[in-house]
Amino acid sequence: MNALRVHQILTDKVLVSRESARLLGTELKALFAPNAQEPACQSITIDFHGVEGIAPSFMDELLNVFENLAASAHNGAAKELNIANPPARLSSKFQAIARGHGLSIQALPDGSWIFTTSQDPQA
Repeated sequence: MNALRVHQILTDKVLVSRESARLLGTELKALFAPNAQEPACQSITIDFHGVEGIAPSFMDELLNVFENLAASAHNGAAKELNIANPPARLSSKFQAIARGHGLSIQALPDGSWIFTTSQDPQA
């Protein structure tokens, strides 16, 4: 499973800054690396268990990091970003952030969120 536990890296209970989101980049990059079990990762999970809040600026930068890593992977990797245990319900502000990145977002019955990249007709 390609998952990252945010609270093991960022110890703040409320994540607000773009800089904090960028600190997850190195760990996320490792999830993009192909391996024998999963050569082209199609889904990455970021688990927010232990986090009590996230600001729109943090989420916007996290999506920037995700997009940049997905674009640089060049291996068909990461078409989907799963947010497990989000510290808030999916709101219109997070939906607007997703649209701004050309992503669709959906809340699942368990409360998790899924960001999905647009299908590229050239792929």
